[in-house]
Amino acid sequence: MTRFMLVFFLATFSVTNIGEAATLIRGDVGNKPLDDPGWPAGAAALFNHKGRIAWWEGPPFGGGQWHSECRGDAQALNVVLADYAKVDSKVKRVVVHDGTGRSFWIAPNREPEKLKDARIDWSFTVWQEKSWEQLKKLPADLNPIPTTDTSPSAQIDVYTAELRWGEVTVPPGIEVIDNRLEAHGFTTQDGVVLEGTLNAIPDKASLSARVLLERIKPKEQGGYDYELVQETRTDPAGHWVLKQVPPGWFRIVAQADRYVPRVLGYTRPSDEPCWQAFHAGLAPAVSVSGRVTDEMGHPLADAEVRLGNVEPASGGRYETPGDYASMTNADGRFQMNQVPEGSASVWVHKPGYIIPGLGKPITCPTTDLVFRMIHSARVVVRVQFDGKARPEGYLVQIAPVGGEKIGSYGGSGNIDLENQIKFESIPPGAYVLKGRPNPGSDREETEPLTIELKGGQSAEVTLHAK
Repeated sequence: MTRFMLVFFLATFSVTNIGEAATLIRGDVGNKPLDDPGWPAGAAALFNHKGRIAWWEGPPFGGGQWHSECRGDAQALNVVLADYAKVDSKVKRVVVHDGTGRSFWIAPNREPEKLKDARIDWSFTVWQEKSWEQLKKLPADLNPIPTTDTSPSAQIDVYTAELRWGEVTVPPGIEVIDNRLEAHGFTTQDGVVLEGTLNAIPDKASLSARVLLERIKPKEQGGYDYELVQETRTDPAGHWVLKQVPPGWFRIVAQADRYVPRVLGYTRPSDEPCWQAFHAGLAPAVSVSGRVTDEMGHPLADAEVRLGNVEPASGGRYETPGDYASMTNADGRFQMNQVPEGSASVWVHKPGYIIPGLGKPITCPTTDLVFRMIHSARVVVRVQFDGKARPEGYLVQIAPVGGEKIGSYGGSGNIDLENQIKFESIPPGAYVLKGRPNPGSDREETEPLTIELKGGQSAEVTLHAK
């Protein structure tokens, strides 16, 4: 059976210098056994279960987390659980859910026409240890691993719409997390229930806060609007509940005086009753300020200063409903007043200028930061097909001489209808340009073209397609 890949681009082209990257999730349908890529001992038997209808590997930025999506009754699951108890993993969980499970691989966006074929009764998730260790080191914006996880975990998620949970036997040594409504004092009459607790960072005191349920509405021209659907407040213990949540795509936002608003999470419930938890902390709001200049020390107005990898003292990513961003004034000065106390990285952007390297790490609060920008280069790359038929997709890659490395500028993107692509805000230096059909093979790649780019200048080059 043909193996397919889902490719997600976070930008038109990837640029190592600013932390953007092309991301890849791969998988397939069916139960053809996969070779063990380095799972814990005993995991292959579970992953290659005969009831598997699909599998996929994620997350973006490295992979190594494998998902086996299966169908079967309680008797079949009992056999799986007996084998699961033998898997060589320090953490083994079973998480029980109300409702029907859906294969992410078959219906990634829950397309109505795909839901019937995507039905599953359980899924098995397992890590390759080396991948887990590498991803654990990623900065907050890219790190998919919960801060509470100290070792790679294995997990079976069970969906009880058609599988009889009362007939399931879980062997000793496996942690069971029951996320069904009845386990938390609710009934199916409550519909979709969202519940959580909020506390202050770092002292963990309870907070008086508003919790907002906002519908996410994609805009035709890109971006999103957010519509308030429900609202509640925390009780004296910091506990909150939202019931009868309608189907749709939502984000949950918490707000409290003197604290930075936080996106607690996202949810896409169907019309089936279920329970979901969102526990989090809010960090005190502090300020970050400073100044941006050119290489001669002259102030730069209208430079965008943006924070990434924003992380409170308790760890983990801290997403806010707005932006951690500010524009410099005529004196080159900027200030942000709604930043969580903790740490972050600073990125500065202004057309025609660049700060080579990675974002500057800072602690928050901080004042009197100084960023000196140099003039950047620009290159327009045209592809000439010399009478050959142009493929639907054609990719141009730019990389520094000597190859890409962390902190360098590099990336790729598809040419436009005029057979060209523009790379902007490039640090001065020597670069190699290549082109190839997308998709395509190495033998279809153009001869590499080396070019020296100078700050404050624009260059135009032509690549000849093979």
